[in-house]
Amino acid sequence: MIKLRITAAFLLITLVAFSIPGPKRKAIVGILGKPSEKGIRIDSVFANSTASSLKLKKNDIIISFNNKEVKNMQEFFLLASAIRTDDPVEVKVIRGSKTMTAKGKGVMRPFEISEIADVQYDWVTFKKGALRTITRKPKTRLNDSLGQGETNVPCILLIPGYGCGSIENYNSGYNGKLINEWLKNGYAVVTIEKSGMGDSYGCEPCTEADLVTDIQSFDAGYKYMENLSFVDKNKLYIWGHSMGGVIAPEIAKLHKPKGVMVFGTVFRPWSEFLLEMHRVQKPLLDNYSYEQTEDFIRLIQKVYYEFFVLKKTREQLYNIPEYKNIVASELEHKAGSNNMWGRHWKFWQQIDSLNLAQSWEQTNCPVLVINGGTDYEQCAPIEPILIEQTVNAARPGTATRVQIEDLDHFMMKSNSYKEAVENFRNGMYAKGNFNYKITDEILKWLNKNN
Repeated sequence: MIKLRITAAFLLITLVAFSIPGPKRKAIVGILGKPSEKGIRIDSVFANSTASSLKLKKNDIIISFNNKEVKNMQEFFLLASAIRTDDPVEVKVIRGSKTMTAKGKGVMRPFEISEIADVQYDWVTFKKGALRTITRKPKTRLNDSLGQGETNVPCILLIPGYGCGSIENYNSGYNGKLINEWLKNGYAVVTIEKSGMGDSYGCEPCTEADLVTDIQSFDAGYKYMENLSFVDKNKLYIWGHSMGGVIAPEIAKLHKPKGVMVFGTVFRPWSEFLLEMHRVQKPLLDNYSYEQTEDFIRLIQKVYYEFFVLKKTREQLYNIPEYKNIVASELEHKAGSNNMWGRHWKFWQQIDSLNLAQSWEQTNCPVLVINGGTDYEQCAPIEPILIEQTVNAARPGTATRVQIEDLDHFMMKSNSYKEAVENFRNGMYAKGNFNYKITDEILKWLNKNN
């Protein structure tokens, strides 16, 4: 473990930490944009960012980034996310009728500062590189003359869903609201980047990493949490949301946490759950009739069996005439690309291979399972029931299941599947529509088990 630590709550410590040799912090490129026919059209430019230092403007169309052509948002983000502080940056844009080039250097992403937490940046060695961790500890008391803060603090390791987002972005969404409620109630929170995300370095990109790598990274995060000087070793918890709820028991069975909490997750084999998910989502999201949905299900079921159970590659399935179109549209097969639903296609085969009944039996600690009544992503109420029953069969009375009727997958208050879809499309999870019933239930359970 590399012992570089930056405590954002104390400016003096932060300035000293900057002088310690190590990899530079990632830059903040700082634009919101959308695809256009010629490249990426800028909607807005963030202040104090790389884009603002280059004097980029709204409606500029980015056509190349560091001499590499940009055709879509994915290509842009891959290039932009690699830039670290002071790296040379060259962006070619179309402004009006002119093509121009802006040159400069990457501007450092600011460190997080919180009114309610001491924020600690650190590294965890991982394979041939290191993963960034950000730990938030309830704010140090003003009368603490030694500056050591609270000791024996209960702590939670947060494991998010499957996506390749950075922990640096949590404050703008539901994870930030969840974390803040934990902090206000005296719980520290550890977050760790997935492979290659954020400031992390020397690791394969998250989009190419498999499930084993994700499990290893969160295992490293748990070990890091165990070794923090201020935590109560007997009060360490794991939180898993969505696919994080699949990884949570895999981490728990390797350690001895005080408890595991999961929300919006699955229990059955992934290929089995997906069929139920399609039955809900195809009419809801794609305007399929129920007859069209049934035709789709009967074909994709055969594809899923060969892909998930027989472990055939997408290429093999694509070459079967009957499957060709659906493998391209639903399994997102493209020549030369491993991407499927934002991860390497092998990631999903490994998810399907997990025996989650076995994993939950081995957690050996109290478990809280939360389900949302308007969660159209995890749309099968049997999943949390099976987790609860499996845990209680192995350790009677240790699993608690809570159903929150107006809670959707993104922790928003939604009264129906349809409303949840609209709330997601409108980005309401970032606009104050957080459903605090979920934190009420979590804290009630934590206080009971503490």
